[in-house]
Amino acid sequence: MYFLENVRLALSALKANKLRSILTMLGIIIGICSVITITTIGNSLKDTFETAFNTMMGRIVYTTYDYEDEDPSKYRRLSEEDYVTSKMIDELEKRFDGKYLPALNYNIGTGSLKNAAEKELTVDVYGASEGFIKSNGPLYKMKYGRTPNTADNNGMKHTIAISTYFSDKYFGKGKNPLGEDIELFIDGVGKIHFTIIGVYELSDAFFRKASQSGGKKDEVITPVFIPYRTSTRLKTPPKNIDRFPEFYINDKRISSEKAVAEIQKFFDDKYKNADFWKPLIYDYSDYANETVMYINILTIVLAVIAAISLIVGGIGVMNIMMVSITERTREIGVRKAMGAKNRDIKFQFLIESAILCLVGGGIGILFGLLNGVIVETVGNMLIKSNPEYAALITIDIRVSVTAIIAALAFSMVIGLFFGIYPAGKAAKLDPIEALRYE
Repeated sequence: MYFLENVRLALSALKANKLRSILTMLGIIIGICSVITITTIGNSLKDTFETAFNTMMGRIVYTTYDYEDEDPSKYRRLSEEDYVTSKMIDELEKRFDGKYLPALNYNIGTGSLKNAAEKELTVDVYGASEGFIKSNGPLYKMKYGRTPNTADNNGMKHTIAISTYFSDKYFGKGKNPLGEDIELFIDGVGKIHFTIIGVYELSDAFFRKASQSGGKKDEVITPVFIPYRTSTRLKTPPKNIDRFPEFYINDKRISSEKAVAEIQKFFDDKYKNADFWKPLIYDYSDYANETVMYINILTIVLAVIAAISLIVGGIGVMNIMMVSITERTREIGVRKAMGAKNRDIKFQFLIESAILCLVGGGIGILFGLLNGVIVETVGNMLIKSNPEYAALITIDIRVSVTAIIAALAFSMVIGLFFGIYPAGKAAKLDPIEALRYE
């Protein structure tokens, strides 16, 4: 009851001097609001990055080259025989029975054909391996059928996956074109027949990007996908197309670390007699982990800097408590004359100081959470305005419960710390002198 009575007195004092209390709490409110805003944005940015990374690159390892000889006088540039060959890539895929799919693509040019209304339609023809299509899954969501797979690739089949946009323009809206044959006139290749095995949906972001490039929706050129090896047979690719292959980790049970180790061993065996250069396999998640670490460090540093403003707020609390003690000198004298001990007076003003900072901390947390919602709303609006990322990234607010608890605790500590001196001064007042104070 004694504690609750002091809390009641503290709240009464705040209510009696509303404006002064609000101005006093302003430093605490701004400090706590800054800490919560920064930690919320930091956590949200980290989670958003990890989600986007896992969506786009989380299942991919890539190839670079490492120079083996330590003698700088023998250094030479990469030559044609140092690079990974298409034969090696095919052998790796077979060796691991589809666990690691090469992510290869090759644009062989534009293709055209006429629909039943004799209107010419144009598409971009891409040779794409199963690994490439899977690694870009969020961009190409299948509505009917499937995309060209490893069997199509190995057999160099004339299968094709088209967009719903192209399907509606050629076959008519609402029709399922699976199994239909089309004949594309491909620039530099000629007329080639393909059988449709899949239809994928294009996002609104694709059309927004096309419109920003000056094209009209009715004139948009959409991609179609044929097996990668089919495309390289139809049109000879440039020599450097397969030199830096990426591999999609097709088996969800395989970690990226294990994938790197297995693929690296495969190439080490292939290059065991190499004198200078050999392939070096990297995991994209290494960069993701580093980025997350930097985000965490930056969040902590900025939160600490923001927390420094709480010290300024604490000084304001101490100042107003000194004023409050001066104004309530007679009240202190009366309490002492009626038997209140020094510790009772000290405890009363410590509680009042702590309550002042706690209320300010609570208001600061609410404003911090509001800032988080504003950042989420504005951030998603900006992302949606960028067609390249709209389909892949969404900002979701991640409020740190730990940060909220720590902020409230810290605000109370500030109140107690900066309330010690005023409370001690109030406790030491001589009751006789206090009663005579005007």
